[in-house]
Amino acid sequence: MSWEDFINNALLNKQDAAGHTYHNVLTQAAIYGFNGAKWAATDKFYVSENEIKKLNAFFLQYSNVTQSIMIGGKKYHVIHYEPGAFAYLKIKDGGATVAKTNQAYVIGIYNTNATYLYDGKAMPQCVGMCNTVVEEFAKFLKDQNC
Repeated sequence: MSWEDFINNALLNKQDAAGHTYHNVLTQAAIYGFNGAKWAATDKFYVSENEIKKLNAFFLQYSNVTQSIMIGGKKYHVIHYEPGAFAYLKIKDGGATVAKTNQAYVIGIYNTNATYLYDGKAMPQCVGMCNTVVEEFAKFLKDQNC
């Protein structure tokens, strides 16, 4: 499976253990190595090398002293930080979840004005689904030593 397949089948779309399907859970998603190399990303979603360097510094913190993070050229406010593991971010009409794995960052972006499909029913994109898909995929990558 390619990295783009992971973006499409683990982050944007998924099926849970009970067989429920989810489509377009996120508006944007990406996987970037700590060195700034893009492993995969949705169309037109780009995280700069400088933004990755700042993420590297951010994830070295022992507590949340940084108030905001730039991702994809947008400024997100840090809502919650789990040292060395997750950052939960907010922006007007949406937010992001960033997970640190052994070798990369998994980034998911949601927009509360957009919808996803849950078993064919339209639902607003939300923080809970963003957190769930990013956290689950990050755990999978960590288990694979990625």
